[in-house]
Amino acid sequence: MGRKKILVVDDDFDTLKSIEQILDKDGYAVSVATNAMQALDKLGDDGFSLILIDVIMPNLSGYELLRILRQKYDHNVPMIFISIKPRAEINLKEADGFIQKPFSKKQLSDAVANLIG
Repeated sequence: MGRKKILVVDDDFDTLKSIEQILDKDGYAVSVATNAMQALDKLGDDGFSLILIDVIMPNLSGYELLRILRQKYDHNVPMIFISIKPRAEINLKEADGFIQKPFSKKQLSDAVANLIG
């Protein structure tokens, strides 16, 4: 069986690189997108085991992207919001988890492992 695939959507390049490096070392296959449109384009690839979504992005917000993904892609794929905003200010109704920026390697690794192993 191949490595589990994770899609990371964030408009901050440094955050994307950091997440990609951490998850790659953890043994996951990571695909990145800097906005919602890129993310939707990547969904034509093989299925993802998990999608990490920044809440605050230009054009489509993380909330809007998550809603589209739930309706059109796969309602069963776990999705985690990532944000600089405090957890109390984030609507987590449709999300499967939340990671506060800035995060440690352990926080990210644990959040991902808890959902997809």
